[in-house]
Amino acid sequence: MLVVVAACVLAAGCIGTDSGSATPTPTPTPSSEQVTTVMVDKFGTVIPANDKIQFILPSNPTTGYGWIAADVSGLVINQTYEATPVEEGIAGSGGNDIFTITADKAGTYQFVAEYKRSWENETPLETFTQDLIFVDPTTTPSDVPLLSVAFTGKVNPAASEVVKVVTEGNPTTGYEWTITNDTQLKVLNSTFVSSAIPGSTMVGVGGFYEWYVTAEKAGTYEFAAEYKRSWEDEPIGKFFFDITFV
Repeated sequence: MLVVVAACVLAAGCIGTDSGSATPTPTPTPSSEQVTTVMVDKFGTVIPANDKIQFILPSNPTTGYGWIAADVSGLVINQTYEATPVEEGIAGSGGNDIFTITADKAGTYQFVAEYKRSWENETPLETFTQDLIFVDPTTTPSDVPLLSVAFTGKVNPAASEVVKVVTEGNPTTGYEWTITNDTQLKVLNSTFVSSAIPGSTMVGVGGFYEWYVTAEKAGTYEFAAEYKRSWEDEPIGKFFFDITFV
C-alpha cells in the first residue's frame, strides 16, 4: 500500500498549470534523473479524526540508524518496520519504517521524525516534517480510505536534485490530477503513463500521473494536487505533503 497525505487533504490555491494532463510529455533527460520518489496511494478528500494516515520511509536498522518520532503532540502513532525481501543469507539489507498516524480530535498537527541512532545525540542524518490536518468526523464520510505516502531514495534531497511524485489516475473517466497550490517547486516535467500493454487496443485503462520537481534553494516546499473533472467544482480526491531540500 503505497500513498498518505501528509498527505492530507484540504486543497490550496491554483497555479493555473494543468500538470495532470493526459498528454504524455518527454521523459526527463538522464541529467535530471530523480533521487527521490514519492508514491501517493488511496487518495481521499479529507482525513476525519480517528481515521488513519500513513508515511513510509526508507530505513536500514542494520546500520544502527532508524526513524524516531520527535514530535507527537496530540497524535497517536504506531510505528512498524518492514524489511525488503532479499535472498536467504544476504545481510545488511534495509526496508521501511512505517508510521500509521491518527488524532482523537480535529485540528492541525505537526509530525516530525528524525533518522538517527537512538544512543547518539548528534544531528540526525535526515529530518522528516509534515503538517497534518484532521477534520470533524461527524461532517465527513465514514468510508474514507487510508491515505499513505511512501518515500524512496533520499527523504531530504539536495537543492537542485529531482523528486518524482507518482499517483494513480484514469483520465478516460474525465478525472485528471492537477497541481493546485502556488508551489515554489520547479516542475521539470509532468506526464500520464498508461498501464495498457504496448500495442493494445484496450480502452478505459488507467495508469499513473508523474511529476518531476526540484527546488533551486534549500527549504521546505509543499506539493498539493487534486483529482477532478474540469467542468465540476469539487474534486473527489486531493492530497498534499512537504518536501524538504537541504
